[in-house]
Amino acid sequence: MLVHNTLSILVQVVFIVFTTLLSMNLIRHITDYRKIMVLAPALFINHGGGPMPLLGDKIHADLTTFLRDEVKNHVTLKELKAIILVTVHWEENKVTISSGKHHNLYFDYYGFPPESYKYKYDAPGDPELAERIKKCLDKAGIESRLDSKRGWDHGVFVPMMLINPEADIPIIQISVLSNQDPEQHYKLGQALYEFRKEGIAVFGSGMSYHNMREAMNSRNLKKVVNKEFDDFLNEVCTAESEEKRRKGLISWREQRGASQAHPPRAAEHLMPLIVVAGAGRSAPGKRIFNWDMGGTFRVSGFIWKDE
Repeated sequence: MLVHNTLSILVQVVFIVFTTLLSMNLIRHITDYRKIMVLAPALFINHGGGPMPLLGDKIHADLTTFLRDEVKNHVTLKELKAIILVTVHWEENKVTISSGKHHNLYFDYYGFPPESYKYKYDAPGDPELAERIKKCLDKAGIESRLDSKRGWDHGVFVPMMLINPEADIPIIQISVLSNQDPEQHYKLGQALYEFRKEGIAVFGSGMSYHNMREAMNSRNLKKVVNKEFDDFLNEVCTAESEEKRRKGLISWREQRGASQAHPPRAAEHLMPLIVVAGAGRSAPGKRIFNWDMGGTFRVSGFIWKDE
């Protein structure tokens, strides 16, 4: 009888241990699955003037603080497998994709202090991901090519040195199109959306306002010169309807204040926002940054997260 009772207890203990381990394993797999299914964000950032955010420029103080301290409140960097970064400072006649294992920095600005030409940012590239992006764009009917040589310009390294100084997330730099066609840029973003499902973020680096001549001439007006156009961008980017967003951004040139915010044939700084909005797909965007530079012009940053 004693032996029988002992065996019965042992069987019960083994059963309890087995079911506990099984439950823990199922929970772990469910948790891992949920992590896989969470969309990486699509984020538009304003990168400021040249290296000024890195140099401690007082006018750029709010932007520097946002990039260094606040982006991490909206993006969980440790969960990202890679970042596809569309930069305004690379214009090509077809979409061009950085494809090297490593890219040096391209200091595409002039007249700044010597230290601003000595920066290092050693995040890796990802040739395999670059190839997959090209295949994805080919499938979407978007002409593209690979470039393993061109360095990362300041549209990449200036914000990323602040956002992720550890430089431990692979980056693929992508050009904008020199034709500045909003519909083509929106379609590019729609194609890149697929990579968000894999935990790969889509960042766009530009400026939602970029007319330095007007800004300089308006310094003494003591008012924001582009309020109407900034309001328009906020309205369309945060719209619940994806179709309203798409139509609004494709027709942005027709909006009040558009040509003052981005002069004719000089709208390259807006193109990364349109790409990122396309990568947002059905989710409405959220404005997470709104900054009046020198009290003269306003720029806004947006994010698209879970659908």
